[in-house]
Amino acid sequence: MKSTPTEPLSKESLPKESIVIVWFKRDLRIHDHEPLTTAASLQNKGIKVLPLYVVEPDYWQLPDSSARHWRFISQSLAELNQALLSLGQGLWVEHSTVISVLQKLAAHFNIVGLYSHQESGNLWTYQRDKDVTIWCLKNKIKWHESEAYGVLRRFNDRDRWAYYWEKYMVREKSIAPVSLAKIESLKVYNDRPGFDLPALDLTVLERDENKHLQEGGRSRGSACFKSFLNERGKQYSFNMSSPLTAFRSCSRLSPHIAFGTLSLREIVQKLRKQAKTPHLEDSWKRSLRSFDSRLHWHCHFIQKLETEPLFETHNMLPVFDGLRENAFNEDYFEAWKSGNTGYPFIDACMRCLRHTGWLNFRMRAMLVSFSSYQLWLHWQRPAWHLAQCFTDYEPGIHYSQIQMQSGTTGINTLRIYNPVKQSQDQDPKGVFIKRWVPELSEYNDEYIHEPWTMPMAMQQQKGCIIGTSYPQPIVEHVAALREARAKFTAFKQHHPEFWQQAQALNAKHGSRKRKAKSKTKGTNRKIANTRIDIDQLSLFQPI
Repeated sequence: MKSTPTEPLSKESLPKESIVIVWFKRDLRIHDHEPLTTAASLQNKGIKVLPLYVVEPDYWQLPDSSARHWRFISQSLAELNQALLSLGQGLWVEHSTVISVLQKLAAHFNIVGLYSHQESGNLWTYQRDKDVTIWCLKNKIKWHESEAYGVLRRFNDRDRWAYYWEKYMVREKSIAPVSLAKIESLKVYNDRPGFDLPALDLTVLERDENKHLQEGGRSRGSACFKSFLNERGKQYSFNMSSPLTAFRSCSRLSPHIAFGTLSLREIVQKLRKQAKTPHLEDSWKRSLRSFDSRLHWHCHFIQKLETEPLFETHNMLPVFDGLRENAFNEDYFEAWKSGNTGYPFIDACMRCLRHTGWLNFRMRAMLVSFSSYQLWLHWQRPAWHLAQCFTDYEPGIHYSQIQMQSGTTGINTLRIYNPVKQSQDQDPKGVFIKRWVPELSEYNDEYIHEPWTMPMAMQQQKGCIIGTSYPQPIVEHVAALREARAKFTAFKQHHPEFWQQAQALNAKHGSRKRKAKSKTKGTNRKIANTRIDIDQLSLFQPI
């Protein structure tokens, strides 16, 4: 009896294979990755794991995204793919909307579940996740979201927040799966390489401003952390404030935390283990303790945006609506963005940031302070520019800190920086200035901080005429600060609802950490209040 030849199965006639999807977002690693670990445990039931990353076109057109973010992410994705391939199933990359990708996968597979970390991103990702929630409900697919960092969803009890943060950080890390079964039917679903990163047409600052950017990938993050713990971090608590020393002494882990090549929990646990090393020098103890504190503040600020997503676009206190919005000076903004304000230290910091993608916390705060007070710019557009510049852009920290530094929270003292004093304190010899503002490279210590005070004959001799080779100061900073303070005082006096709004904001979002009583009196207190208390605050990325 002759057997009948078997017809090859078409896409439509193939039985649907059961899979779970692990959706990678800002968690580009396999270590301490609870969604991946949990999903992989279902393999003993015959359910395979599809690791998925979606490059979302609309996201990359937002004003707070940039080419340097994608550069770091794509490098991290390449390394993540290799790690997943070593387990058996590589990373599947799609260039589309998440909903359309899920729809397409659901047509070919039986999706048993969707696994991911919670994301406290910007408003766009917040709405995207709401849409994914609705899609999952309609298609009866359960979406399992794990905590990321120590940030809690649907949580309003600030009195207990620090307790839960600590509880999360000391919990045992998730163990990476030993293997992932290869999904052979992916070739039928889509006959193309699974790991195929698109070439995105993104806004870049300048072509030569990508030479000094940090590179992505877990291996680089691990090496960076190791060098900080074993060598670079010894003087962290002393060297973090000056750009002369911060680039080496700070951990430089912020982009790896922001995009999740390392988990915050593994960093905290390794840090504390190192802090228990016998006979550890006092300088190391002080620095590791200080670093640990800043990791706590990292999540404190993200929790604010998680609780109030509109902090990205609206003043934290509605009473401040209209304070600066209608007085935006485009010329000031362009000068600030390009590092041509006429204040050497401000310009050096901005140019450095544009080229390296990183700046230490005090200098970040100073740039925002200068734009907010001396230039009286509303915070939204400066926030977008800085977000594009920061390789380590983390929305939760970014918008909370931008508002705090611009004075729209109402619960913090106005943090106004004197750009000349900061220059003298943090770069007394002008080394940092001369590197990033080479126009002033021939200026000596006496004039490098205020080059406009140099006599014209000397300017000609140095080959740099202020107002021609380098700009005149676009504002007189002392007068501008005095005017800014007066505007804030008058604004609050004319809006009696200010105090009620400020108290409500503090009750919901303020830190519960006890603060030491100030010993400053009189005039000294005013001076102290214009500067950042580095023992209590973490600015943008704290590390």
